[in-house]
Formats: sequence, C-alpha cells, structure tokens
Amino acid sequence: MAPSPKAILCLCPDANMLQIRRMLLEHFGYVVLLSTSPEDARRVIEHQCPDMLLMDNGDPEMDYKKLARQVKKVCPDLITVVLSPYFRVAPNGTESSIDRFILKDDGPDALIAQIRELFGGASQRSLRPV
Repeated sequence: MAPSPKAILCLCPDANMLQIRRMLLEHFGYVVLLSTSPEDARRVIEHQCPDMLLMDNGDPEMDYKKLARQVKKVCPDLITVVLSPYFRVAPNGTESSIDRFILKDDGPDALIAQIRELFGGASQRSLRPV
C-alpha cells in the first residue's frame, strides 16, 4: 500500500497567491491546506497536524516567529518554513522554532527542492489527528 501524500498548510494573506501555491504543490503530490490568517492556521493545526506550515511573511503584521512557537507546542514535529524576500541565515535564538527560511525570488523549482529536502526526499505522509 502506498503511503499518503504529505500535507502542507500554506499561510498567506493573498488568496490569489495561495491558489498558485496550491496548484504548484498539488502538482508535486502534496495535500495542500490553505489559510489567510494566523488564527485560522492555528485552528487547522489544532484539529489536524499537517507535516509542514509554509508561511509567507508578506504581511508585516504577522508575527511568524510567534506563530511557529505556538503551533510547535501543538504539533512538535511540524516543519515550519518562512517564505521571505530577504536573505536569512540559519534560524537561531528566538527564531529556533523556524526550520527554514526560503527566498521567494529563488522560484518554484528551488521551493520544491527545499520542501523535498526538509521531508527527507519523500512526498508521502498523511494528516495526523491531534
């Protein structure tokens, strides 16, 4: 029996961008959940623990570091990724709850490659109830 696809919760205030990411990630075999607000993302994660939270830091009012800390309390194995227009070095200090920063400008191929790397090369896994 083949394993179920890995689940990625995408958080972005731009609904159009969410649809583009959904199409891209689904094309590569991932189950995609969508959220336009941190509050909604927390609710989703409280009910089902996806494999990854992919956050777009395009909203200056979103505290993605705080959100990552909060959701890791509910789902400790959740991989947290921030898509950023800024170059970032490996997370440290207060950002230790962020597993990876990915540059938006690197494009979709780089995004998929890094997601695969974070999943250990696999795109298979199922949602886990909390």
